[in-house]
Amino acid sequence: MIIKNLGHTFPVDISDRFEAVAGNLHVGHASAEFYPYSELKHTWKRSGKTVTFKISDYLKDAPEEVQDSLAWYLVSKAFMIPSKEERSQKYLAYSRSKALWQRKRELYLSRARNLTIEARGTWRDLRIVFDYVNSNYFSGQLQDPLLAWVDESPTTRLGYYFEPLNLLAANRVLDAERVPRYVLEFVVYHELLHHVDAVSGKRIVRVHHTKSFREQEREFSSYTDAEKWLNRLVSEFKRSRK
Repeated sequence: MIIKNLGHTFPVDISDRFEAVAGNLHVGHASAEFYPYSELKHTWKRSGKTVTFKISDYLKDAPEEVQDSLAWYLVSKAFMIPSKEERSQKYLAYSRSKALWQRKRELYLSRARNLTIEARGTWRDLRIVFDYVNSNYFSGQLQDPLLAWVDESPTTRLGYYFEPLNLLAANRVLDAERVPRYVLEFVVYHELLHHVDAVSGKRIVRVHHTKSFREQEREFSSYTDAEKWLNRLVSEFKRSRK
């Protein structure tokens, strides 16, 4: 989206993009500003027919068509209007692309204060665990990832794999002598399954896992016991916060 005036070309700022989409949808008004979130996330506040967005500044230098796509995606969500897939696809593809994250890698890691970029924990070594899982379940074919421990609530997530940065992180709650190693192995296995599906081109929704994905999970040798331990750790954490 470009505005031309008297022979000059002026880029449209992010707030104007959101207001233009709101106008096209006839839903009210929208404004937006960039904010230095540690993750690629966006938030909004709605007051009547006006919505104010905070947009991750990782997208500050994104191509214009990506910012336009983001505006359509978020304004539609905020006003609970079904969004056409072609409107949001450019943003969704760019948000997990290497074109974005190879440029933002150092910035992302500098902001990730809850991440410890180190394989060896107090009791467990993620390098040993990754090598074991890779060898036993993926025929040793997976590229060595950047390994890290993440300090956050286990109710949020117990691990994650961020494919654009080849980053594999496990929750610090799993780095404990009393927690069997197979529990950590299962979390690593689970996250690597997402990576394998992404590489093979399957569309996996990370929150609502598919039946096929669940069947793959059950191929883990200690699946039942690992699930029990993970539920126990989450329950213990919840009780400790009461």
